[in-house]
Amino acid sequence: MNLLLEYPKERLSGLKVITEAAVRHGWRIDFVIQMIEEKVDGSGVGIDSLNNDDMYHYCYQRALYEQWMGRPQEAVEFILKAMCVADRLGMERHIIKCTAVLESLREIATEEQIERYRVFLAAIK
Repeated sequence: MNLLLEYPKERLSGLKVITEAAVRHGWRIDFVIQMIEEKVDGSGVGIDSLNNDDMYHYCYQRALYEQWMGRPQEAVEFILKAMCVADRLGMERHIIKCTAVLESLREIATEEQIERYRVFLAAIK
C-alpha cells in the first residue's frame, strides 16, 4: 500500500493486482480500494482512463469483487466499463468474458444498465 502511495504511476496496476487477489482469496478490500482510487483520481493519472490494459483488468476484477460483495448494480457498472475499455483497445475475447459476467447479472441490473448494454452491443456489430 505504501509503495502505491509513493509511486503514482503504479497505482492503477497495483489496484488491479490487489483486486484480483481479493477476488481469488475472498478478501474484503473496500478501504484499500477507496484510499487508492482517491489518490489515483487526485494524481492526474486518471482512474477513468480508457486507453490502458490495466484499466480493463481492474474493471473486470472489480466487477467480480462487487458481485461477490453483494453489490450487483456496482458490478454491472464495472463490467460495462470493462467492455468499453476492451472494445476501445480491440480486445474482442475480453468483451466475450465481460458479456458472460453481465449476463449472469442481467436479472439484477437496472433498466438503464440493460439499455446501455444493448446500445454497446448494437455499436460493436
